[in-house]
Amino acid sequence: KLASSDATLDSVFALMQRSSLYAAQEQFLDTPTREKGQFLGDSVNDSFATMAGSRERNATQRAIREFMASQTRYWTDGRINAVYPNGDGGRDIPDFTEMFVGWVWRYYLETGDKTLLADAFPTLKKVADYVWSYRSASTGLITNLAGGSGQYQYGIIDWPPSMRFGYDTATTARTTVNVLAVDVERVVSDAARALGRPASDIDTYAQRASDLTKVINMRLRRADGVYIDGLAMGTAQSAHASQHATSFAVAYGVAPSADFATLSAYVAGLGMQQGPMTAHVLLKALGDAGKSDQVLARLTDKAGLGWGNILEQGGTFTWESWTARAAGESESHGWASQALVDILDVLLGARVTSPGAATVSIHPPDGVLSFARGTLPTQRGPVGVDWTRTADGGLTLDLEIPVNVRALVALPHPERAPTGSGAGAPVSMPDSAGHAIFEVGSGHSHFVVGG
Repeated sequence: KLASSDATLDSVFALMQRSSLYAAQEQFLDTPTREKGQFLGDSVNDSFATMAGSRERNATQRAIREFMASQTRYWTDGRINAVYPNGDGGRDIPDFTEMFVGWVWRYYLETGDKTLLADAFPTLKKVADYVWSYRSASTGLITNLAGGSGQYQYGIIDWPPSMRFGYDTATTARTTVNVLAVDVERVVSDAARALGRPASDIDTYAQRASDLTKVINMRLRRADGVYIDGLAMGTAQSAHASQHATSFAVAYGVAPSADFATLSAYVAGLGMQQGPMTAHVLLKALGDAGKSDQVLARLTDKAGLGWGNILEQGGTFTWESWTARAAGESESHGWASQALVDILDVLLGARVTSPGAATVSIHPPDGVLSFARGTLPTQRGPVGVDWTRTADGGLTLDLEIPVNVRALVALPHPERAPTGSGAGAPVSMPDSAGHAIFEVGSGHSHFVVGG
C-alpha cells in the first residue's frame, strides 16, 4: 500500500500493482489480451512486482521451476527458454537467460526458501558457465553471447526496438549483456555461500565477477567515465553512449560508487530513454546514486515518456512501450510494473535486506515528498512505514515491525540528535553517510528529527 503527498505517484503505484496482478494468472503472461505465453523477461519483471507489492510466492516458485525444466529439456549448454511452457521447442533470448539467475536470488531474498535455491543451484551454475564460455580471450568481455535470432540475436537489450533509443546493436561485446553477466557470476557465488557449498564454487564465480567488472570498467567507458554501448569490432569502442549502458552499470554495482554522482547526472539528463522493460533499471540506478528527486520525476512525468503519461492518456494497465497507443502495441503488458519495487525502496524508503526479511532497512528519502505512508509486505508480516516532514524542517517517523524482524533506520540531520522510542527499543548506532542510524526490533516505534 502507498499514500503520499504526490497523488500522481499514488496512482502510478496502483497502476503497477494492478497490472502485475493481471499479468499473473495461471502463469505469468506476456499480455492477457494477445500472446499469452510465459516469457522469461516478462515473468521476471512481473514477479518482482507481485512479490514485493502483493506478497505473492506460488506463481513465482512455480514459474522458476518451469524455466529450470526448459534448460533440462532443451539446453545442454546452459541456456533457459525465452518462453515456457509452450509448443515452440527450444527458443531462447540470451539476456533473458542472464536475468533468470538474479530472479532466483530475488525470490530467495524475499522468502528465505533454501529448498528452491538448492534445487535451482545446478541450473544457475550451468547458466553462469554458458555465459562465461563466450568470454573473448583478447578483450576479456562476453562477446556475441549465442542465442536468439533476428532482432533478438546476441541479446534483446530492450523491446520493442524503438525502446532501444538508438542502442548500438552492431556491438559484439554489448555493455548490457556484460553487466548482466557480472550479476550472473556474482549471484552464483552468493548462492553457493548461502547453501554452504565448497569454497571452489564460491571463489570461482566471485573471481569471474571481479575480473569481468575490471574489464568492463577498462574497456567500456569513455574518458569522462560514461559507459558506451559496447565494442563495435575488436577493441573499438562504440560511439554511442546509451542511457541503458550507464544505468545498468550503476544499478548492478559495476560502476565505482565514487562515480555515481557524475554517472547519475548523465542518465538523468537524458530523461526517459529506456523502455518499460528496463526502466526499473534506470530508477534503481538513480535511487542508488541518491537521486530520489529524479526517481520521482521519471515516475510522475505526465508530458514525457513514462508511467505518468500512460495515466494521462487514460491507460489503466502498463504498456508494452511508452508509445504503444500510437504504435498499435499492447496496452496490457505487466513488465513495466517492476518499478513498484523502486517506489517502495526509494520513495517509501523500505526494503528487505536479508533472506526471508530477517532484516529490513528504513530510509525516508531526502528532499522529496511531504509525507509517505505505506506497507511493505514481507515473509514475516507487513512492515508499516509512516513518515512526515515537519514545518521546522524535521521529520517524524512511525514504524510497525513484525515479530522476528530487525530494522536498520537511517534518518537525516544527525546534527539535530534524532530520537527514537517505543516497543521496538531503538538503539542508536554510529552515524553513516550523513544520517543518524538506529537499530530497532518488533512492535511500534516512533522517531523524531527536530527542527
